[in-house]
Amino acid sequence: MIDSKLILSDKEHVKRELAKKGYDVEVIDALELVMLEIRSQKTNLNELNRKRNECGKNPAVSPEEKRKLRERVSNAEKDLKSLEAYAQTMLYDVPNLPDPEAPCGLDETGNVILFESSDHHVCQALKPEPHWDIADRLGILDAPGAGKISGSGFGLFKGKGAKLLRSLVNYAISLHEEKYLEILPPHLVSSKSLTQTGHLPKFANEQYKCENADLWLIPTAEVPMTAAFSDTLFPAGSLPQSYMGYTLAFRREAGASGRETRGLQRIHEFHKVELLKIVEPSMVQAELDELLEDCLRIIRDLKLHYRIVDLCTGEMGDKYARCYDIEVYSPGVKKWLEVASVGHFSDYQARRANIEYRDDKGKKRTAYTMNGSGAATARVWLSIIETYQQPDGSVRIPDALIPLMGCDSIH
Repeated sequence: MIDSKLILSDKEHVKRELAKKGYDVEVIDALELVMLEIRSQKTNLNELNRKRNECGKNPAVSPEEKRKLRERVSNAEKDLKSLEAYAQTMLYDVPNLPDPEAPCGLDETGNVILFESSDHHVCQALKPEPHWDIADRLGILDAPGAGKISGSGFGLFKGKGAKLLRSLVNYAISLHEEKYLEILPPHLVSSKSLTQTGHLPKFANEQYKCENADLWLIPTAEVPMTAAFSDTLFPAGSLPQSYMGYTLAFRREAGASGRETRGLQRIHEFHKVELLKIVEPSMVQAELDELLEDCLRIIRDLKLHYRIVDLCTGEMGDKYARCYDIEVYSPGVKKWLEVASVGHFSDYQARRANIEYRDDKGKKRTAYTMNGSGAATARVWLSIIETYQQPDGSVRIPDALIPLMGCDSIH
């Protein structure tokens, strides 16, 4: 969440910045009133405590008067606690302020394409087929089988299709294991963990919740990896910290039904390698640039046709201060598909999770967090199938994956 002090110290700045995300800035006016009331109640409570202390030392004050004063203090404490909880709920709904360098815009027309590759592999098929047709013919993806098990929006990989997915995960991990400490976190997390990372309470409908426990399936490894460092104070000079996690990811939102979401374009469950950094504010741009390069490594090694999109303020999502999308072009579906989001959250998550560091003067400061997808396998998988399809109907394996696959084609 944003620093509540900003609302009292520079409300108009906060409103201007949140307007860039399309947020209803009248909420900030209402929040300011609540915070001013909190300030007033704190002043009143301090005065009541002062009177109580004075009366406690004064033998001339009757026991009944002392009792009534204690009750007033207790009631004032309850009122303040209730108001602070209400303000916290309001703050949880407020998006992060955008980075000053983020392009300004309220929809995708404001996005900026920073780069498009030119040295990628070119599909050799005369009439590129969509991955679901290729995979069905080669027997490497069983959509009806997945439907029997779980319904629509899931994948059942078979044979070399399963091995290709596993090879993608292994390759991504091997790319980053020297720079990033690997974490294998739980796939179920508490409401607190999702709240700390900005996924609750606002986006509850996009998550899968266990019915009889305060546990949710993770939407990304970012959640448990970040929550693992809640209430952590990093020593001076110990940042940046870099971590990597491989997990399944679960998302309820999977787009509209129909052809546009057929196959693996949008599914409820997918394998993903996530990269996370905890940094000092002064390190943000340099570390974000490096993180983007790290997330691009697998796409470049696979020689997929990709582009980098700098998301505008209205497209980047609530928790982001800056966000780049890495998109891969899939010739079979004739679309650009997002395969990674890379961005920083400034102090938005760290403030919720109480992740701090000591600066060079020993003072506690709120850290910054950032993350990116080292490999979101479903869309990378389908992009390989479509990009490397051959005129004879087979699929060539990208050179980088041949050692892991043990073959150079699927036919």
